[in-house]
This record gives sequence, structure tokens and C-alpha cells, in this order.
Amino acid sequence: MMKVKHFFTILIAMIVIVSNPVMAEDVLEVDTTQPIKEELTAIEYLQQMQKAYTQGNYEIIYVNNLNNKIEPKQLIHGVVDGQEIAYFRFLNGAMRESLQYLQKISYFEQGSPSYTLQSKHNRSVFATIANYDYEKGKISYDYLILGKGRIAGKQAIAIRMISKDEYRYSYIVWLDVDTFLPLRLDTINNANIILDQVMVVSLSTSETINPWLEKLSRQELPQLLELPVSSQEESSEWILNWLPTGFDIIKSDQHKLIMHENEPVSYIMLSDGIVNVSIYISAKQINLDGKKQIVKRGSTILYTYQRDDYEVNIVGDIPVVTAKTLIKSISRKH
Repeated sequence: MMKVKHFFTILIAMIVIVSNPVMAEDVLEVDTTQPIKEELTAIEYLQQMQKAYTQGNYEIIYVNNLNNKIEPKQLIHGVVDGQEIAYFRFLNGAMRESLQYLQKISYFEQGSPSYTLQSKHNRSVFATIANYDYEKGKISYDYLILGKGRIAGKQAIAIRMISKDEYRYSYIVWLDVDTFLPLRLDTINNANIILDQVMVVSLSTSETINPWLEKLSRQELPQLLELPVSSQEESSEWILNWLPTGFDIIKSDQHKLIMHENEPVSYIMLSDGIVNVSIYISAKQINLDGKKQIVKRGSTILYTYQRDDYEVNIVGDIPVVTAKTLIKSISRKH
């Protein structure tokens, strides 16, 4: 596997972890005195970012800052015969790597057998914002150019996606002004507190694909793992009578899970193109104190609610008010 230069390690080690809560204005470091090219609007900058991220040959070292824990990772991206290929790995601890190519993802982890899964979804670090329909997103967000600054030694422009309601988070996307590649993504709640942050610390680009990445595209992948499909899968017996603006139901079914051997579980998935929300409705297994429980990790919540003989679990990068409103809207089909 590719070696990471020593100065990358030093650079990552020098990053200062800021105590929570972190206010967005405290870490923006936007220089509003620098001129901004007026020929591009905020949406046009974001659309240029999409092209660069999906069509370019580049390598980034980046870090996740979540709950005061920083984890360095590497992404190498290229295009082979018109198809994206992306290699990803964790840089600390036990070896964990993945390769995404031709609608398949192969996983390699130290001490475990390698395997491949079929997947049409891009799972790389900035994939959600790189595949979002920003024109359609006007019903949910306002887009605003904040100004310029420096990220990873690059001149960057900051664009804020401001949620039009309380049911989703806002975002600040930093782009390299030369390549349009994303350099940082902040997830921000309505109190202007950064919940999650992904930041690039090193970026390199090239006109041609990385030779090692091209070699990987020709290698035989680990065995494709066929996930069992339940023969008893059927339409969910529950419906949602409300959806946040911009969200659509992309899956709704009823099937059995391992932890619910005898009872089927209804599953509903929502998405607005950036955020996926999973809703599980099942027979109540145990009683929870207070009939509800909330677990938060950065911008992700697990909201559990019990009523009568059933239980609802909602998982997603959404505010608590969204989960509560979704639960109120759930009813059985007649």
C-alpha cells in the first residue's frame, strides 16, 4: 500500500482539538477582504465541486473531528475507462481499507477475511454533497458565499447551505478555488454549533490517474458476498403522514431481523439527497424508562419511542425535533 510521507504525520499531530461546543463563527477564519470571483454563484461553485470530486484524479489526507476525537484517513480517487475508482484507508491503528469500483466495494481489515459487496452508492468522504441536486435543494436551503480563507495550504472559498426550517442541519462547504475540490465540511445546528467536521490536511491532484490505483482496477477482487434476501419481505403496515420538505420515502417494507426472530419489523427509509433517515417499527421488547430514549453522536441521533405494544427507532443525521415530528405522524395502515 502507498506510504504516507512523514510530514503528513507531523501536520496531523499539530492539529489542535477544540473543546465542545464549537461555534461556527469561532473557527470559520473567513477573510472577507479578499475579492471573490463574481462570475460564479454559490450554486455554480458547488456544481463545479461535484464535477471535480467525481471526475478528477486526486489524493487527500483528511481528518474527522467528532466528539473531540480526531481520526486521520486517506482517499485516492481516479477514473478508469469512464468509471470512478476510489481507495480509502484509516491511517492509525489496525489496517482498515476499502476499494470502490464498478458498483462494488471491497473491504480489507486486519485479522478478518476480505469480502466484496454490491453497492451503487458512493460511500467516500464527501460523497453526499458531491451527489446532491443543488437546484432541487433550493426548496430546503439558501446558498450563501461567506468569503475566502486557507485550508490545507490552499486558497479556499466558504459556502454556507442554510436550512430553511428547523428539521435539518445547515452546512458550510469549503472548496479549493483552483481545483474546486472540497476541503472541509461542517455540519451546524440551529444554535450555530458545529456538530461534525471533516477537514482535508493535504491535497494533491494530477492530470493522469495514480498508476497504483490503475493497477488495483485490474486486480481480482475478494469474493462477492451475497446478502440473503428475505422471502417474507412485504409492504410496511405503517405509514408516515408527514415528511420534512425535500425528503422522499425511498424504501418501505416489512421483514424479519435477527434480534426480532418471531416478529416482523417495518422499515422506512427517507432521504433528501444529503441525509438518510432509517425508521424501524417493531413489537416492544423491553420497557424503557420514560418511554423514550435519545442517544447522540455528533449530528447523528438514535431516538427510541415506545407506545402501547410497539416501539419506534429512528436513526439519522437530523435534529431531535425532526424525529419527534416523524413519530407523531406514524400510523397503521387501515
